[in-house]
Amino acid sequence: MDTCLCGDMVEAGSARCPRCTALMALGLDVDATEKEIRGAYRTLVKVWHPDRFQTDRKLKEAAEQKLKEVNSAFEFLTSTSTERGAWRPPSRPAEEPPIHEPPVAEPAAAQSAAAEATSSGMSSPIPRPRLWRPAKLLLKIAAVAFALLLGRYLWIAFDLPDPTGGRLAKVYTSGKDNLLRSFDAPKERFIEAVEHDLRRLGLKKPAPAAPPIPPPAQVASQRPEKAPSAPRKLLPYLTVGSTRDEVLAQQGAPSASSEDKLVYGKSELYLKDGAVIGWRIDPTSPIRVKLWPSSAVDPDLASYTVGSSKDVVLTVQGTPTAFTEDRFEYGRSVVNFRNNRVVSWKEDPDSAPLWAR
Repeated sequence: MDTCLCGDMVEAGSARCPRCTALMALGLDVDATEKEIRGAYRTLVKVWHPDRFQTDRKLKEAAEQKLKEVNSAFEFLTSTSTERGAWRPPSRPAEEPPIHEPPVAEPAAAQSAAAEATSSGMSSPIPRPRLWRPAKLLLKIAAVAFALLLGRYLWIAFDLPDPTGGRLAKVYTSGKDNLLRSFDAPKERFIEAVEHDLRRLGLKKPAPAAPPIPPPAQVASQRPEKAPSAPRKLLPYLTVGSTRDEVLAQQGAPSASSEDKLVYGKSELYLKDGAVIGWRIDPTSPIRVKLWPSSAVDPDLASYTVGSSKDVVLTVQGTPTAFTEDRFEYGRSVVNFRNNRVVSWKEDPDSAPLWAR
């Protein structure tokens, strides 16, 4: 019996225990809480609901299969130990037959050794040497790290604007942003755990101690004539308050510009005193912009209603494509505010769906 990364025993031929397999289906870490499990489940159900893919049969079938895996994993993780058995992902459709790998032939030396053992009366074959446990642990860590990096690079590689636009593009964007936010904490915990294990195995040295602070006179004598300027840091998102230089560093030269506006295709960024104060984003000319809530909001909220604050709408609905003091626009759908509270909304069935109730 081998052991999983979480310490539980796994069956021969398996890399993870049933619980870790179910958590991986929801995109969660091994120490995920029940609240994180329910939050990830609700997010994935919204993203992969087959009703959102009515216009494409293949996408709908893929969404149905993904939703089966998500539901199966959630039922396993939320059931009691007496109710659940060993969880495995639902089987794929019949048109995708399993891949059978040809048997690996044993080396000639091993075959001859087995023949000699049989002729000499020995009933058991020569045992193969087992890998050293730390080496197996490192191989598992490397496999998981490679899978995470591969997933990240594939996500970046396929982060392209949806040419069809409409409801499907908005659902994809909203689901992607929620998943990216949920991956931040597990990623940091994973990196800390890997560094901790590497230090225990002696494969990574602790961080060196900070050098002693020299006297002020010595510091003055060693100070360079002019410190080199730090390289400009590219921010993942543009937001209210981003400077014109930050916009140009991330988006490049605009197709048109003035003192109070930068134009990129059909999208526009509005400026005042050299800083961003608003925007109007078109799906055909994407710009990575973001509005964050100004106060803490329950991440499990699935909808908003009359009287909800702007922070609740931002948490549930995401960043608007255009906004003013009393109005959030999501494509052609609109949410209206008065004194920072929702007073009404109007949903366009051919544009972004509103999670208003």
